[in-house]
Amino acid sequence: MRAPIARGQWGRSPLSFLFIVFTSLIIYPAAAPPCASAAVDLPEEEVTGSIIYDEEEDKYLSPGMVTVIRPEERTGEQRTLPDLLQDVPGLRVIRLQGRHGYSVASVRGSTSAQVAVYVDGILMNLQSESAVDLSAIPVDEVERIEIYRGYIPAQFGAQAMGGVINIITKFPNKPETNVSLGIGSFGRYSGTISHSTPFAGGKLFGSFGYETYDGDFDYWNDNETPYNPDDDYTGNRRDNGFENTDLMLKWQNDNWRARGAWVRRNRNLAISAPGIDKPGVSQHPSATLDTERLDISLGRDQMSGVVNWGWELSYTKNDKKYDSRSTIASPIGSASVKRSEYDSSRVGVSLNANMPIGERHFLELLAEYSDEKLDVTGDMVNSHLGGADSYDATDWNLNIQDTIALDRSGTFIATPSVRWHKMDDEDHFTWQIAMTKEFSPKWMLKGTYGTYARAPNMYERYGDGAFILPSANKLKWETGTQLDVGLIWSDTAEILGNARSSVSLSTFWRETDDLIEFFMENPRYSRYINIAKSEVKGVELEAALDWEKWNFSLSGTWMDGVNKTPDEGSVRHNGMTLPNRPKWSGGARLTRKFGRGSAFVEYQYIGENYVDSSEKVLFDARDVVNLGVKYDLSPTTQLIAGIDDVLNDADGWRMHPADGVNGATRMLWYPVEGRVYYLTLNMKF
Repeated sequence: MRAPIARGQWGRSPLSFLFIVFTSLIIYPAAAPPCASAAVDLPEEEVTGSIIYDEEEDKYLSPGMVTVIRPEERTGEQRTLPDLLQDVPGLRVIRLQGRHGYSVASVRGSTSAQVAVYVDGILMNLQSESAVDLSAIPVDEVERIEIYRGYIPAQFGAQAMGGVINIITKFPNKPETNVSLGIGSFGRYSGTISHSTPFAGGKLFGSFGYETYDGDFDYWNDNETPYNPDDDYTGNRRDNGFENTDLMLKWQNDNWRARGAWVRRNRNLAISAPGIDKPGVSQHPSATLDTERLDISLGRDQMSGVVNWGWELSYTKNDKKYDSRSTIASPIGSASVKRSEYDSSRVGVSLNANMPIGERHFLELLAEYSDEKLDVTGDMVNSHLGGADSYDATDWNLNIQDTIALDRSGTFIATPSVRWHKMDDEDHFTWQIAMTKEFSPKWMLKGTYGTYARAPNMYERYGDGAFILPSANKLKWETGTQLDVGLIWSDTAEILGNARSSVSLSTFWRETDDLIEFFMENPRYSRYINIAKSEVKGVELEAALDWEKWNFSLSGTWMDGVNKTPDEGSVRHNGMTLPNRPKWSGGARLTRKFGRGSAFVEYQYIGENYVDSSEKVLFDARDVVNLGVKYDLSPTTQLIAGIDDVLNDADGWRMHPADGVNGATRMLWYPVEGRVYYLTLNMKF
């Protein structure tokens, strides 16, 4: 994998009154160390191996906009990957079946299939999975998470047309053992143990994690008749739990690297709740979906003269077993589908290289090939797949990128790239260009423009054997154009009490033809369809202030996503808002350090957004407040206690009809747990 540009070298309603409260608390700051900065110089040598960037280096990771999350700052807070990502500007986490259910990411209004997710360089997206289930990726042993928006750097594949979530797991430099034990509301228990040690001339790291969650809870349902209390009842959310187990082992020296990761997730597919969880109503057991995934990779990096090049071989096996546990009905609405198994395997090989050319060019190349096979058994074969039980997809990708210094100081840089992507018998060329200007150590301007294309995958075409039905028509490739401009300021601000500060403001626009959109046909099943054209535009804000004892972060997004499909009768929803894209979202977090511990308060806001493509039903806006305290019992032991959703906002979260549409405010199809308490013990040896 190539190393991004770093300074000195190459190769290397919106938000409620709580914001006012947060900012008013910052009138007692303490001094913080000043920010250092320097211009980008041309390379003298190529640096290989793992690179850990501090916050000052984050803006150099990509010529486009990038956000970096360091989970260690949230250690012990029992956060999942969706929890960590939900405050990233421009990124929307969509939770399809409740708080701990299937969760995917949308970046700048993209579909979740357009977002590529990598873990230690391995692509998590599969042809047999339209999007990556973020809730199934463990984060206890993650070093940092990089979120790329707009311009996609050369080391990532062609399908990352919406954005990239790049996850890098830990690799401690010294022998160390870490143990984390957690307990939480609704029957949540978790434990993780990891160990690092020198081995065979390199570093060896292993981790094991287990988590179980019951998920049952009571909720109030007015039966969509708020003025008739006689039919109100307290429902009980059942079959809402999961059990996760994960194991990872990796080794690395100066040239070689090897990694193996195994994850098993056993999940109940809870039935949509209103009316079904009513006391006295007979309810069949909900379906189960058991998923088991294995990733193995082997790679090598080396120098040949001025060329730094490497290769990687990878193998992924992903097995899903669906069981309706019913002889009468199925959660996908078809009594003929009781059990299905979707088993996929992928073999991949990639070659990467980079080298300086003259004094002002830095060329990067990525070539990838993968072949994925999908085998289907069970009722789905005859019910929806026409008897076909095996599918295959081959994927070719070639990226070429040049980084060009337009001035001698290296503060004005152009980064053009060309991509070729071929899926089976169809291929597309796309291109992008980025311009970066560092006016001073404090100010940087970024702008990107380009085209993109993505092939429909097997999941979108053939479903998942449980919740997603096969597409009714042949799906077309998505194609489109994106544009963004961002301004970044970083400095030690005297006016803010010498806070080490960073603020970024960006605006974006993207247009997609033949967008492949997730479509809920009813609460029990869905499928994917092409819509002819969509347009999304928006503004992103991200800020961080750091003093000696106080830390404050803020993010916000305004976004407008519209279906632009030409149609006189609006049968295809021309001019209507795309679902699951709230206009306003954001969050803030304030942390206060004291003695041997710290305390934090955070606020999250998600504006109302449409459930459907016809602008008839909306999700209510949400305001969530979380609190927590961390205390060091000893230099090697820490205790963390917290409360999520302090105001119990989830208890009143509803869907309501749009203005001018008849209908009642109703329960969510999948109610969400409210206030959550948790306690975590972290130990180092």
